[in-house]
Amino acid sequence: MSRKKLPKHFKRANGMLVFSPTSDHVKEAFERSEKLGILPNSFTRGAGRMTGFLGEVAFECLYPQAIYEGDESFKHDYVLGNRTIDIKSKSCAGIPQPHYTASVNCPEGKKLPAKAYFFVRVRKDFQKAWLLGWATALAIQRKADYKLRGEPDEYGFTYKVDGYHLPIAALRKAGSLK
Repeated sequence: MSRKKLPKHFKRANGMLVFSPTSDHVKEAFERSEKLGILPNSFTRGAGRMTGFLGEVAFECLYPQAIYEGDESFKHDYVLGNRTIDIKSKSCAGIPQPHYTASVNCPEGKKLPAKAYFFVRVRKDFQKAWLLGWATALAIQRKADYKLRGEPDEYGFTYKVDGYHLPIAALRKAGSLK
């Protein structure tokens, strides 16, 4: 899919795929977030739900053949072929930069439950989402930096949760997942 014609609502920019959601896409994300409610231990007190669900909606538009299991599984969101995929979305105020990180929060040493992780940045006003790319769980655990909560990065960002972090530039292209 990386050089094929993109689905409606997508364009290429800066090595990423940019999704421009319709009001129906935003409505779908809102309905999913309302159904889920606020999860225990949510440090955003549920405010991140829309970001996460809009990231999932964008993924579905890019990969309509993926089977959604996010409402039944806490280990992954989709199945595509024989691969389980977890969508990781963060909110942002502007265009993501290649040195920004893609993150998977988890305790140190714990095996990541999905086979692959797909990363999305969603603009705070929900008008754009950048599909950054993906990585296998094995690649994340081998190549990513593990950071503890409270640790700063070299750009001054302080991590809020323990987990694996790798630069967006290290991800496989968003349209290359099979």
